[in-house]
Amino acid sequence: MRVKSEERRQAILDTAEQMFNEVGFDRTSMSEMSARLGGSKATLYNYFSSKEEIFVEVMRRQAGAQFEMTFGSLAESDDLPATLQRFGMLYLQTVLRPEIIAARRLVLYHAERTKLGQMMYERGPKMGWTMVAEFLKTAMARKQMREADAWLAALQLRGLLEAEWMEVRMLGVVTNVPATKLRDSVERAVDAFMRLYAP
Repeated sequence: MRVKSEERRQAILDTAEQMFNEVGFDRTSMSEMSARLGGSKATLYNYFSSKEEIFVEVMRRQAGAQFEMTFGSLAESDDLPATLQRFGMLYLQTVLRPEIIAARRLVLYHAERTKLGQMMYERGPKMGWTMVAEFLKTAMARKQMREADAWLAALQLRGLLEAEWMEVRMLGVVTNVPATKLRDSVERAVDAFMRLYAP
């Protein structure tokens, strides 16, 4: 058996990304991918268990740095609302980007028929919002928020942040969100969240 190489793995992801952009997820096949790479399907399966796993890795590579910066922005502070507002702006600026919306639409479309939705959730949102829950748990310990289920609080924060924009963005009703409107909605979301969890 050949030893896996990071260079080969990146070449697979590069080719897959190009194909997903050219023909879409549905029409991209492992056979065509291996043909373009000049190898066999067995080589692909040596690196990735499925086309869905490759897609998730392509998406993580495309948006990973932005999400890492967003969730990494949460740091202990004496001004919790300001920290949450900064996080909220970064979060919405990231999740409302055209390529993220396109990926989310695709994942939702395939979620019932493949493992794509579960894989994307486990390797993306679940990891990020677990970090938020840990941050909120620390804020609770510091008496900046009332004691509560930190995971539920994180999900409620997400819901408040996305409430004004996600549906209209997903459905194409809104294609561009001005920064000033985004800032105002984040302030409303954080204000509602802080009222809900006032110490």
